[in-house]
Amino acid sequence: MFKLTLLILSFLFGLLSIRHLRKYDVHEQEPFLKMAAVTVWGGLVSIILSLFLYRVLGESGVRIRDGLPFSYLYVGFVEELGKLAALFLCWPLIRNEMNEPTDGPIYIACVALGFSLIENYFYAQAHTSVTFLIAIRLIICTPMHIAFSMFMGLAFFWATRFKGGWGVLAAAYLAASVVHALYDIFVSYWFLLPGLYLILKGAYRWMYRLLGYTAAQSPFRKSLAACIHAGGTPEIEAGFECVDCGNTAPKPTYAHGRIRIQQCEACGTCLCDIKTLHQIVHQYGSLFGSLRRRVKRLSRHQKHIGVLIEANRIYRKKGVACFRLDEFNAVLERMSRDAIDKTERQWWCVWKTV
Repeated sequence: MFKLTLLILSFLFGLLSIRHLRKYDVHEQEPFLKMAAVTVWGGLVSIILSLFLYRVLGESGVRIRDGLPFSYLYVGFVEELGKLAALFLCWPLIRNEMNEPTDGPIYIACVALGFSLIENYFYAQAHTSVTFLIAIRLIICTPMHIAFSMFMGLAFFWATRFKGGWGVLAAAYLAASVVHALYDIFVSYWFLLPGLYLILKGAYRWMYRLLGYTAAQSPFRKSLAACIHAGGTPEIEAGFECVDCGNTAPKPTYAHGRIRIQQCEACGTCLCDIKTLHQIVHQYGSLFGSLRRRVKRLSRHQKHIGVLIEANRIYRKKGVACFRLDEFNAVLERMSRDAIDKTERQWWCVWKTV
């Protein structure tokens, strides 16, 4: 009964993870049911293929041996191959949905999620004391399975859409397998924990960099100014007091998805809550990761005021953010261009090194 409870919690964690992944698909979200189907089907297929490869290798004398860290090296290659093959087998299901670069990473993240949740089940069945084990796997292993595979997802998108992308896919598989193998080694020996920390930090950093890059490359992406101007006649609604001129009158309200922005007719300042400002930076600036850490104080004497990025102000005590549309829009557009340029420049440097 206790194991069943933990597995149910693991399943619920999977549903929450899918919901969380959709937040990073900011321009054209994938259907939740398709993502759930890929999680189940892709997870099952990837586990079956991995077990088959483990059996073939075991019969050839290749297996994990206690006390030999490098006997773990092949694990990453097996499991990443299983996930990549499962994504190919999901192609008939997701073919019509693959219309922007973010879709590849999102769907292989679903496969990796399904793989990890099924793996959790096997671990729960194989161990008598599972509370700590399952908790650690949910906190660390499941996100790592997702992070390791996401570059293969982008390479899969390129390979299925453009000629000559198969070499990139092979390189992405090799990179994911090596990092996964190193992770398996470091997580198994306490004296290698500093290396594990570096891998976790690097994987998350590159995952968010990848999501920002694919968001900036989306054919569905529009600028903040374009979305506001294309919204038609705005509704006049009561809301924020203007922090620049003190205007408390009802204001034009522009809505685009979850984003709602009011504009003061007296001074032209745009107003929104801080959560909406974060969403704006995600969607139009292609910046992911922990945005709260980017909030900086304007001065030591005004600790209640901060900025998330350039050209905006955050009034923490009032829970209000404000900006000038043209200035902020220019900053967001520059951020998206930088997300593309910096990422491609770093990838080119890595490619030349290899």
